[in-house]
Amino acid sequence: MNGPMSRPNNAATIRGLLLVIVAVAVGVYLLRGTDTPTLDTASTPTSVASAQEEAATEQEETVASTETTLPGIVVATSAPENGAAPDDSDAGTMVGFEGRPNEEVSVQVANSTTVRGAAGQKTDFLKTKGFIIKTPINMKGTALDRTRVHHQPGSIIEAQNIALLLGLDDQNDVYKMPTDLSAYDGYDEPHVLIALGIDKASAD
Repeated sequence: MNGPMSRPNNAATIRGLLLVIVAVAVGVYLLRGTDTPTLDTASTPTSVASAQEEAATEQEETVASTETTLPGIVVATSAPENGAAPDDSDAGTMVGFEGRPNEEVSVQVANSTTVRGAAGQKTDFLKTKGFIIKTPINMKGTALDRTRVHHQPGSIIEAQNIALLLGLDDQNDVYKMPTDLSAYDGYDEPHVLIALGIDKASAD
């Protein structure tokens, strides 16, 4: 009597075991799914931006630390505002550098005009400022409308300072020393040569 009734019981047991196995498998799968690490996509751009900002800050600090090499002397250069140096003068000027003392700079004035005593008057003025004075001379040829300040290599800052003393533009009125000096009779190899024009020629 028990034989036929045991088959349904066995089938029910098998189905129960299968359900348990399926439930366990699903549970394991879900648990593994929650433990899987995910990429935080929102934080990545922030991290990159932070790294870029830090790199830029370090670069600025490096530039700042290399600009000053001696107390009071900044060696960074800056180009003239108009984008071009006058004639063939040195490009740019030393920022924050005052140049040599006047007592170490020799100056000679050449009068290109017909105003008598003009070169001597400017020479006397520069002498009161402490410059080493060379004998004033005349410049041959056509009179210059505007005064020019010429300088030897390494004396551009001093030439610019002298230009300012004379009321000239320290950028547009400053030039390198001419290669042809035949027009300057009595040229004495000064650091700075002033070719006096009509604008500044006065014996007063």
